[in-house]
Amino acid sequence: MSNAPELFALENDAWQVRVAPSLGGAIVDARWHGRDVLRPTPAAELEACNVRKTACYPLVPFSNRIAFGTFRFGDARYTLAKNLAGMAHAIHGVGFQQAWSVHASDANSIDLRIAHAPDEHWPFAFEAQQRIAIEDDTLTLSMRITNTDSRATPCGAGWHPFFPLDTASGETHLHTAWTSMLVSDANDLPCASTPPPQFGALDNTVVDNCFTGWSGSARIDTPHHRISIDANDTLRCAVLFRPAGQTFFAFEPVSHANNALNGNEPPMHVLAPRETLEARMTLAMESLRRQA
Repeated sequence: MSNAPELFALENDAWQVRVAPSLGGAIVDARWHGRDVLRPTPAAELEACNVRKTACYPLVPFSNRIAFGTFRFGDARYTLAKNLAGMAHAIHGVGFQQAWSVHASDANSIDLRIAHAPDEHWPFAFEAQQRIAIEDDTLTLSMRITNTDSRATPCGAGWHPFFPLDTASGETHLHTAWTSMLVSDANDLPCASTPPPQFGALDNTVVDNCFTGWSGSARIDTPHHRISIDANDTLRCAVLFRPAGQTFFAFEPVSHANNALNGNEPPMHVLAPRETLEARMTLAMESLRRQA
């Protein structure tokens, strides 16, 4: 008997997108005119319900690392359970490890929801709604997070999309603007900031850093197509991750710096009871014809 999650398909004349609500509300694959825009989930990883090998998953209510799973907020100090094997820190929130319920769906969109009660992974109550939609050549991801706790709470949002690198066909380049790169220490935690370097082809780049002062827009030029990314003002930072020897990279629009709860800036948003935070990003596609 298969353990693979139920998939919901979105499709129009340009896009074919599959979503796994029960697997962290993740996108399994996203193809534009038959070509992978996001790294497709291998069948074996889907069968194993390995959300970290999916094409894209939501980051809520925080992104990246909280140092050793501890932080102070208000008058209290909190210790979180480590949520990934072999990881010394709490990472990427709790949304990607929960099953999302389907509130509504049709051929072009799906609306997902989770309700989180305080536990060892996150001590504050919240509800999150995620919408994944396609229209013409654009894929839109949106999220609305509501503080359902009786206290003011820290809150963050973002997404972790992975993009394939087709080194056999040519180079992939990222074009964007940001003001600082956070330098990481031996524990993969920010310890300083520096002017951002200029990156060449991502195929030849090794990087895993958070960039602050992000403009909110980026362009990815692949050998086949161009992806124009635009985000709303909530998503003030971006993480660029390209591990050595791998045929993918991640470009993650997020709302705050890595380890923001322990003093790195920009900080997480703070929501009063019933207050909401809204995040939105779009991926708009166009063809790139290679020169003869």
